Amino acid sequence: MAAKDERASIEPFAPAAPEASGLTVSARFEEAALSLARLIGRQIAREEFERRHQRQKAKAAAAKIKKRGKSS
Repeated sequence: MAAKDERASIEPFAPAAPEASGLTVSARFEEAALSLARLIGRQIAREEFERRHQRQKAKAAAAKIKKRGKSS
């Protein structure tokens, strides 16, 4: 590990292999951004589904308790 006052040097390097698909950097970026957006959207949908499911369970439990209270 380098001392605190020393900086590690970062050297850029070329890609391991040329692009076989022929996509430009812009097209690859757009493809990656769309994939990421889809993943984020799916995660948001999962979380919303879980919230709704929990609310429905809570309402059903409350209704059951309320019903039990009325019959006593």
